Amino acid sequence: MRNSGGPDVASSIDVDRLNLITSFVSVAEHLSFIAAANVIGTSPSTISRKVSRLEDALGLRLFERTTRRVALTEAGRLYHAQCVQIVNHLANADAMIASLNSEPNGQLRVSFPIAFGRLQLSAIISEFLDTYPKVKVEANYTDRFVDLIEESYDAVVRIGSLPDSNLVARKIAANRRLVVASPAYLERQGVPHEPADLVSHRCLRFSRYSASGSVWRFKRDSRIDEIKISGEFRSDSSEAIYETVLRGRGIGLVASYLCNHSIERGDLVLLLPEWTSVPEAGVYVAYSSSRHLAPKIRVFSDFLVRKLKNVPW
Repeated sequence: MRNSGGPDVASSIDVDRLNLITSFVSVAEHLSFIAAANVIGTSPSTISRKVSRLEDALGLRLFERTTRRVALTEAGRLYHAQCVQIVNHLANADAMIASLNSEPNGQLRVSFPIAFGRLQLSAIISEFLDTYPKVKVEANYTDRFVDLIEESYDAVVRIGSLPDSNLVARKIAANRRLVVASPAYLERQGVPHEPADLVSHRCLRFSRYSASGSVWRFKRDSRIDEIKISGEFRSDSSEAIYETVLRGRGIGLVASYLCNHSIERGDLVLLLPEWTSVPEAGVYVAYSSSRHLAPKIRVFSDFLVRKLKNVPW
């Protein structure tokens, strides 16, 4: 909010004044219009006009000029002491931005889904920090759909079909969802062989899906079956559903990165292997824009793509 009792500092800054100040500081440091012009890459007459314009704006002479020498006035010495700090601050700011553009560094704030982040990304982040020691990572784990812009995240990892947005999204891995159940549950309730068979089974629903996860869709060749499922348990936690399936409470539609090893060990049974759950979901890293992308975000995105492109699940 603007303070009505004083000037707006940003709007009161004369951008052209910075140009005049730069010329003044160069003359003050060399005590020569010719030498200052050579450093800046312009003519002595141009430098002289800029200094004169600055003096007119201030209403004070900054230099005493003779045919043989240039000397700062008292006002010039006082003004130079302040202006040189402005020029140095600008130079330091330019150098800082240039360093950001050349070497990844600084704070990287990212958001991950809880289960995927814990199981798949924690080790990768540790390796990323070893590879880029000048980057500091703040990793927040949540299944909530965070607003990257409003909540000041540099990047987010999201799973599923992405809604239209102004974000740039890179697919870093596939996310197959598999129909699974425990051997104990199947022994009690029987094995479904077609999607329609799921209607008579207890199905564990993910409450973050549309319609509370009550409709599962499957594809085989060009055929798509849409099944309305039911069951006494639903959750917004994919890990909770996975654990409940392991305990024999029902059939779950579970991400392969969660249940792949349990299937290999025989703790879970893969059902309907000829069918694919649709829509097919992916794992994405998303950020606000690819134009002038900070190196820390660019290398983080590249790192995830490289590490996850050949995962077994």
